[in-house]
Amino acid sequence: MSTLPKFESPGNALKYFLEDYLWTQEDLAQVLSISTKHVNEMVKDKKPITISTAKLLESAFDLTAEQWMQIDTKYQLSKGQNNTKDDSVYRKKQIYKQMPITEMLKKGWLKKFNDVSNLEQQIDEFWGRNKISESDFNFIYDLEQKLNYKKSEAYEDRFYAKNAIIWYQMALNFSQKIKVKKFDRKELFSLMQTMHSYTTEPNGVRNFLDELAEVGVKFVYLSHLSKTYLDGAAFLDDDKTPVICLTGRYDRIDNFWHTLAHELSHVYLHLSEENDNSYIFIDDTSSKKTSKKEKEANGMTDVVLLKSSIFSAFKFNMNYITEEMVRNVAHEIDIHPSIIVGQLAFNGKISYATTHRFKETIKDKIPSKYRADKK
Repeated sequence: MSTLPKFESPGNALKYFLEDYLWTQEDLAQVLSISTKHVNEMVKDKKPITISTAKLLESAFDLTAEQWMQIDTKYQLSKGQNNTKDDSVYRKKQIYKQMPITEMLKKGWLKKFNDVSNLEQQIDEFWGRNKISESDFNFIYDLEQKLNYKKSEAYEDRFYAKNAIIWYQMALNFSQKIKVKKFDRKELFSLMQTMHSYTTEPNGVRNFLDELAEVGVKFVYLSHLSKTYLDGAAFLDDDKTPVICLTGRYDRIDNFWHTLAHELSHVYLHLSEENDNSYIFIDDTSSKKTSKKEKEANGMTDVVLLKSSIFSAFKFNMNYITEEMVRNVAHEIDIHPSIIVGQLAFNGKISYATTHRFKETIKDKIPSKYRADKK
């Protein structure tokens, strides 16, 4: 058998073999037990070669099924090479590698898009930059240098810093919509001293958040992104106004007040409008790891939430704490009972199972004007 030529397409190969065999297209159709129309479409390269057809052609001509598939694959890939390439998949890949787009769509942080250009426009608006897809997102690593993490050891290996940056950016974006009075550090301190009494009021959450606006602190409620394990953050917005953002990762009222007090402590102690390089404090409040600034924030939180009074009230009964005792102490010092058991559990004095007796949800108490999630 003479050496076969190189075939540019399956149709080119079929024409060669039909001429060599002196066959018509109808002859081949009958040999392969397929329609003449099917053969004609293959000869004209209008129908690709399937695996089953390649096996039939292997039996009819001097090419293996694999060779038929290789000829067809090469031809299909070559089609349109001279046309303008559609690089939408590559452009979307670059964005999806850097950001959890599917999760952000589910949360309503991004709108559904019809094409990659619309997605790129939304990403530009999200970060406040132009043509971000061309910059390889290097600025995210610059932002990361400003973060001051407090991470639980349980999640340290799974923590994804890039998602924390994206979460922070969403909180920052939403905070620009919130209007508050000029920040007054002294007024914030005074408000924090009465914080415990708000925890017992029927509308205490709403009232306290409204008071925060009066002393110049913005509040944002935004669910955390996967692989961040965050409870809250404190930072300055573009106008140097303090922002507190909580995630509600634990839907418990004691966690809400504890995290809020912790982040407000960062605002009071560590955030300065004169410092352009202020930290962005992002916290997992279940963490026991403490830097100097975290120790300072923890210390102020303990004062605000009356830790000393709580421990003093139970110092002789730490091994046997009843629900009645908790409620009596809560009434006496004017603080929510769940905060008492939360403080005791966090410090290892009682089991966290005890907190279930005083469990109260928080998400239903956050006014809609503070909620950044759209879904």
